[in-house]
Amino acid sequence: MKNQEQLVQEEMRKLITKSCATHNSEYYNFQKSLLKFFFGAIDATIDYDEQTIMLWNSKPMSSDAIKLYDINEAVSAKVAYTNLEETLKGCLESGAKQLRFYKTLLFHYNNVKEDIGTDAISA
Repeated sequence: MKNQEQLVQEEMRKLITKSCATHNSEYYNFQKSLLKFFFGAIDATIDYDEQTIMLWNSKPMSSDAIKLYDINEAVSAKVAYTNLEETLKGCLESGAKQLRFYKTLLFHYNNVKEDIGTDAISA
């Protein structure tokens, strides 16, 4: 019998497959959320035509603990991919924090523009 983490991972893989087959704004936001979570980025942009992912992260913290993060000081990185579905599936990790995040994603995006199937799990 599969445990809850295995079931959530399976559902995430199904959702990733569905999101890559159907490009709409809701699934784009799902893909961005997953990439931002995995890379610890403040923003991510996916260019389907160029097959690149642009990530923005904050610069290393300054010695001044009071100074807040400034978006103008973001550092960008470009990641190329050949298969977005496999790239996104490679972002799946195990852990309590990850499990909570994946359940939230499944709750919000698992039924985008369609009915929930009988094999869908709840968060």
